Amino acid sequence: MTRHPDLDPSSVDALRDSLGLQPPTSNGETPVDEHPAAVAAAPSRTDRLRERVKVRARPAADAVLERIAARVLQHIRGPLGDELRADVRRLEGEIGSLRARVEAFAPVIASLDEIARATDALHALSANQELMKAELGSFHRTLDDFGRAIAPAAGLEGVPARFSELRERVNAIDRELRRLLTSEAAAATSPGAEPSTPAIAEPFRASGFDYVGFEGRFRGDPTAVLEELGRRYAELLASHQPVVDIGCGRGELLESLSARGIAGIGVEPDVGMAAEARSRGLEVHATGALEFLSAADPGSFGAITAIHVAEHLDLETLVSFIELAASRLRPGGVLVLETPNPASLVVLGNSYVMDPTHVWPLHPALVTFLCERAGFRDVELRFHSPAEAYHLPLLREGPDEPEWVGTVNAAFRRLNESLYGPQEYAAIATTPPADQTDR
Repeated sequence: MTRHPDLDPSSVDALRDSLGLQPPTSNGETPVDEHPAAVAAAPSRTDRLRERVKVRARPAADAVLERIAARVLQHIRGPLGDELRADVRRLEGEIGSLRARVEAFAPVIASLDEIARATDALHALSANQELMKAELGSFHRTLDDFGRAIAPAAGLEGVPARFSELRERVNAIDRELRRLLTSEAAAATSPGAEPSTPAIAEPFRASGFDYVGFEGRFRGDPTAVLEELGRRYAELLASHQPVVDIGCGRGELLESLSARGIAGIGVEPDVGMAAEARSRGLEVHATGALEFLSAADPGSFGAITAIHVAEHLDLETLVSFIELAASRLRPGGVLVLETPNPASLVVLGNSYVMDPTHVWPLHPALVTFLCERAGFRDVELRFHSPAEAYHLPLLREGPDEPEWVGTVNAAFRRLNESLYGPQEYAAIATTPPADQTDR
């Protein structure tokens, strides 16, 4: 066994001398005094020796322990230092990685700051928007009140139409007033002439109902109506001239036909509207349909149109009108009689009952019968403007669909035709050709 250098014999002897101890015997035991008295005094001497050993051995023991500790530290410092240095390098790497991550997040943090500032600005804009919405809502309510004050039924959307109606009525009144003033001035300047009132056609009857304003409000946009009439009848009327337009109003249809090179004559019992039509350079007679046709020669005209007129006539007047029309048209001439379609129930429940001047709804079969009895040979019915916005949607049909789908769709089609069918129809009645007139 290898002895520690600090415990070699010389060091041990030096320690023993410093303590006053005798060297051990050959058998390794420390010699003692064999005298009985010495033996009896051994415990006391031992105590003193112990104290001396403690006092004198402490510095030497401390030095030995320090050297031992130094040697121990020297043995463990190498591996422990390597491990500590490895841990330090690992920690430094993690710290570097963490620093890189922090630096990478720096722009994100800056962006978050910008977002926070933008959020604050957005909150401010939202608050301003709410204030503006409140002000805008108040403004809209004011506009709605204004619209209802001018157009109670239609609201703000109806204001332009109401102003248009007002403008037309003011212009018509102005023209009528100027016509009356001119007539009175002419009568006053004529020698021996007595003041008189302008003659009014017999069929014209003044009433408290403003039909002109009513028609302008509920019939629709005049331009769109006129374009639709031209699409429906211009080609037909071009081959049957001249055209007599019964109830021509202000002459819009006549003016449209004239622009297409189609000659026409207007008949309008309302004196004011007739005067306005004449101011456009149109030939318009301020009289009733029966009066005008009765005064005309037989076979004088190529076509007679009555657009939404027949429903305003009682049965006796309507029969007389159709018979006179048949006699005043040339052979092969046409009568175009357009009227609301009562076979579509949406018409009866809306536009027809809305007009208080309507006398009786005219079913297509009835008009066909009246035209045939009056002497017209061919009567063609043309239906227009189905109320498709109200149609019931049909189910999808296909080879993989059950049979009942077709049954349901057939029922829906019948309902759509009866409830929401064409809102208008025209009876196109043609007089017999010349070689069959007397048959």
